[in-house]
Amino acid sequence: MFGILILYLSSPGIPKILDIIIPLNESRPRIFLYETEYFIDQDKYYFYILIHAYMTVPVSLGIIVFFDNVLGTYIHHATGMFEIVRFIDLVESTGTIALLFVVGLNTLIITVTGMSTVMKIEEPSEAFRNMAFTIGGIFHLFYNSHQGNLLMSQSKDVFEDVYSSEWYTLPPSLQKLLIPIMMRAKKPSVLTAGGLYVLSNDSFSLVLRKAMSFFTVLNSAR
Repeated sequence: MFGILILYLSSPGIPKILDIIIPLNESRPRIFLYETEYFIDQDKYYFYILIHAYMTVPVSLGIIVFFDNVLGTYIHHATGMFEIVRFIDLVESTGTIALLFVVGLNTLIITVTGMSTVMKIEEPSEAFRNMAFTIGGIFHLFYNSHQGNLLMSQSKDVFEDVYSSEWYTLPPSLQKLLIPIMMRAKKPSVLTAGGLYVLSNDSFSLVLRKAMSFFTVLNSAR
């Protein structure tokens, strides 16, 4: 994500580089990292606005990366717990609403910025910036989906682990306790986004295809 951030932050410098490599009769227009209103002459205070953007954008991305790292920590902690008791309900209950927002926002970003990239293909600096957003959205969605896929894969192994264990060496009272464990293990634990989207590699592919289909429809209709 921070690698994509570097690409995004470099976009204001592209017009300057193009002015040197492929000069025009006039300087190319300046690029702002994002559109906003400061109620001042933005051309006159361009560098101050750019510095402010360089200070705020990494903070915004840092929050996202922080959430991703917390999620990854929870998932790997949960997979470790699966080696002992195979438990994950806490992670699902605490992260499902936040993940719904993340998945929905990523899908929207991939669709809109993908279309903007094609629309701005003749403006390299704008196309480059939008493409960076698209790539970042895809990798962000894949990261979260893969965490859910790890969880699902690990939980599916519980049934086989119990079945292939030396259960016959246990006292009859303990053997009976294995039955509800096996019954529960037949239904793999999953991490969902608001109960609507199951995080997995298959779901990631499905969402990506739908985003690309939506982008194609919007692009053909413009």
